[in-house]
Amino acid sequence: MKQGMRLWAMAGAVLLLPLLACGERKAQAQTPVPTTQTNEQGCTRQRSIGPQDPFQNPPPLKQACVGPYLLEMPQHLFYSQMGAEFDGSFGLVLQYPGLQPFAPGERMNLKLDVSMRTVAFDYWYIDRIELRQAMRNAYTPLDFEVDNPSESLAGRIPGEPVYGLLPYYADLPRIREYHASRGTRASAPVMEADWHQDWFITRDAAGEVDRLIRCTSREVGGTGVVFRGGLMYRDRGTPYSECTHQFMLPEHSTLVRITYVRLGLKDWQQIEDKARALFFDHLVSPVQRPS
Repeated sequence: MKQGMRLWAMAGAVLLLPLLACGERKAQAQTPVPTTQTNEQGCTRQRSIGPQDPFQNPPPLKQACVGPYLLEMPQHLFYSQMGAEFDGSFGLVLQYPGLQPFAPGERMNLKLDVSMRTVAFDYWYIDRIELRQAMRNAYTPLDFEVDNPSESLAGRIPGEPVYGLLPYYADLPRIREYHASRGTRASAPVMEADWHQDWFITRDAAGEVDRLIRCTSREVGGTGVVFRGGLMYRDRGTPYSECTHQFMLPEHSTLVRITYVRLGLKDWQQIEDKARALFFDHLVSPVQRPS
């Protein structure tokens, strides 16, 4: 009899386990999700809690932090069109060539043509090293690449100014010779022109590089795009080329990186002005805008 009672007790305990686990899950589910998030520079933003609707129009305002600076803007300007990511990271987008916002929800199920006409803006607060050193790192080779002609200005071909920029073109014969001397096969991707970039810079009054735009090598023919009805589409018959544009907001210790189709190089100043406006026009606590 005692043995039977023990068996019944054990069976009852086994049956109770799923109920206890279910109770624990309910307790965990009822733990409130924080409605704010504060980064290590002290910026606190309101988080987006619950289901988000990227198609909502007019779009709601969402917040994001760049270091200590709090930004607030309509959610359709964010890369995801739903605000900052769960960890606080974010990117902003406009579309080329008009540099206007995408319609709410237009970037859902991202199509190739929409992706290709995207101008993407990223803002990086720099506080571990000096901002200008972060800029220098973008065009200074690492010790093990100091002889690689594609990694420095010195290894490139200087050209005449283009759109107010100083070009330093990829020296493809020299680059191929460098890699061949290290045993790289001739058919390797690094031997192809579309693997490399031409660099375009400006310098400040002290001679320091204060702007760097890296674009797919000029040796890659075609723009990779066509226009229909004022909109830009991918031309699948030609290679796609793009640029990465980097400059500084010195007063805010912020490095800005922008990506766009290489065709947009001629409009770099307008694109950069938009990058500044996206930052300064959406500061929650505006500061003096640099002249």
